[in-house]
Amino acid sequence: MNHALDQYLIKGVTHNIPLLRDVVSSSDFASGRITTAFLDDHYPHGFKGHKLTSETAEQLATASAALQFIRQARESYTHVASRSASYVLLLPQLQPDGVHKLEARVTLTLDSETVSLQGANTFTVSTEFTNGEYASTTNTLKVVWDVDMPFVEIKHASGDLTVQFLDPLPLGFRVQFLGTKFDIDVLLPRQRELMRFMKERERLDTSKLVLSPMPGTIVSVAVKPGDVVAEGAEVAVVEAMKMQNVLRAPRAGTVKAVHVQPGSTVSGDDIMVELEDE
Repeated sequence: MNHALDQYLIKGVTHNIPLLRDVVSSSDFASGRITTAFLDDHYPHGFKGHKLTSETAEQLATASAALQFIRQARESYTHVASRSASYVLLLPQLQPDGVHKLEARVTLTLDSETVSLQGANTFTVSTEFTNGEYASTTNTLKVVWDVDMPFVEIKHASGDLTVQFLDPLPLGFRVQFLGTKFDIDVLLPRQRELMRFMKERERLDTSKLVLSPMPGTIVSVAVKPGDVVAEGAEVAVVEAMKMQNVLRAPRAGTVKAVHVQPGSTVSGDDIMVELEDE
């Protein structure tokens, strides 16, 4: 069941695979210790995604370093300047007060002279976490990632893993691991050193915005500037892959601006409607 859920790819709509994957992985669920209060007992504050443990953090860090190595080799058509590389990875870690970055330093060495674009690549990987909570490890990693495929099959010392490569990001990429999406920053050690001197970018306040969840075409717009809307009220409909998705107001308020009209096209995360400040 775990493997089946890891191989299930859904993009563009919200789904419950992250929760299902976490439930199926639970030792209580596997042993049959389940009641109607299972979700309340295991997720008293709601399910936010997989919280990395020392084992799963090491798995994600080593897999991400290998993916970055292969990506760079593909850009140069399998030639690599060196069979070894070192990266600093910043992994999202769920905490009671929000998401923190878990820093891992990974050094890996390719066991062959060139990177295979269609088949397996084997690496020797050493991982060290800078928080001091997780032990340093050295493992052999076999990675199978075919060109133009999102699924990455990994043979790790702790067992077989499946990672989905979803999207490239400015500083790394987004993957799905154990059902949960992780935005991974992959930096060179020098980049990480210089990043400490950069001011952190202010986060966009999305509580007053309606964003497009995917690329698509606007079918209809139900509001105009000055309209007062209730939380959950329909504001627009976007069509993608022959499916229409109703977008709703994130909170009650007054419409400040509408940036789309019927027939226009949008990309993922485009701002469609803005509400006035509270």
